[in-house]
Amino acid sequence: MSTTLESRVHYRRALRIFCLLALAGLWVHFARSLPATYVVQLNDFPAYYSGAMMVAQGEPERLYGTDFKWFTNLPVVSLLLTPLTLLEYPDAWRLFWWLQVASYAATFALLLFGIRRYFAPLTPARALLAGAIFLAFAPVLRRCLALGQTTPMMVLLFAFAWLALREKRPRLSGGLLGFICVVKIPPMLLLPLLVLRRRLKVAAVAIAVVAAGVALSWLVFGSELLGQYADRVIWDNFGRSQAAFNNRSLDGFFMRIFSDKGLADWVPVPRPPLVSAGVLGIAAALCALLLRCARGLVWPASPPRDDDPHAGNLELELALGVVLMVLFFPVVWIHYYLFLAVPLTLLPFWWEQRGLPRTPGIIVLLVAGAWLAAGFESHSNAYYAAREHEFGFRLALNAQTLGALLLAVGLSFPLSEMSRRALEARGRGAAAD
Repeated sequence: MSTTLESRVHYRRALRIFCLLALAGLWVHFARSLPATYVVQLNDFPAYYSGAMMVAQGEPERLYGTDFKWFTNLPVVSLLLTPLTLLEYPDAWRLFWWLQVASYAATFALLLFGIRRYFAPLTPARALLAGAIFLAFAPVLRRCLALGQTTPMMVLLFAFAWLALREKRPRLSGGLLGFICVVKIPPMLLLPLLVLRRRLKVAAVAIAVVAAGVALSWLVFGSELLGQYADRVIWDNFGRSQAAFNNRSLDGFFMRIFSDKGLADWVPVPRPPLVSAGVLGIAAALCALLLRCARGLVWPASPPRDDDPHAGNLELELALGVVLMVLFFPVVWIHYYLFLAVPLTLLPFWWEQRGLPRTPGIIVLLVAGAWLAAGFESHSNAYYAAREHEFGFRLALNAQTLGALLLAVGLSFPLSEMSRRALEARGRGAAAD
């Protein structure tokens, strides 16, 4: 008996060590896969740096000019970037690069903290599972680094917004989400979902922060510059689409199927009827499915209780919200899929805590969806331009969007179960009254 007990203790200790070493190995592999910081890229970062330089030099009227890679953010965002102008371009690039890497690592640390706090225990095996899911999105992170994108920093703020909601600080959560929406437009699609779940404080504060960003842009830069932003970023793209390889929305999905537009052409064109039909058809079917599954969760009798270990749905809501965001926003670049890393890393622990069934078919569907949505390595623009007339190649570029679709369908199953529980609880409450 004593020998059996000792062997079990040794086995568990060995398993813990193995899991910790495997997790460390995943991060070492990730670190070795990163490009060298000294390779200065000329993609999205020049827009940030040049925009900040125009403002620092007192020439904000050139912010949306054509003499450099044009700025695509609200004018007020350029103020946040002006510290970069204290450095020469190569040094600013390297600093920015490391900030994104640090943000990615900090996001994982924050998620581990949240798992330990709300989905205890945080064992080495569970940390390894979290690391495997989170680091599956490393190709998207590398895409962010190659572009010089701010998305990893915004994803870190997104994780903080989740944690703030968990800590019952909805105003702080709304403020963080609103700031993200000032910098990145697609996350604004999360706000209607917050309203449907009666997370009104979060939504109201987020909307107020966005409104403040627009107002500050108008007060500091004037209506003309704000109008240039609206024309070039919003109205020039309204009702239009592009088949570019890095547009991973449903719009881009169908543009690559039903049009012959170039994979390295970023000029928006009028949306072909077949593209509109495809997007609207999937949107109608998916919304009908999700609303049917969520009938007990839409506009609940009282605001949700995220601290309820059997009925809280925050992690499921965030996963669905980001999935719908990357599917239905007309232009969704590859780097926006990094937002999925936060809720998908948390989802297995939420699932286990709720005691949801581990139906093999559903698990396979979700794992396949997450794997495809995590994406694959990106290449140069010339690589895609050279193969843009190969229909099979154009179809293969839709794998990431297909992954998001599989996730949406797969998440309808736990959504239905949690809705059923909510309806039963509501019925018991009515009977007690």
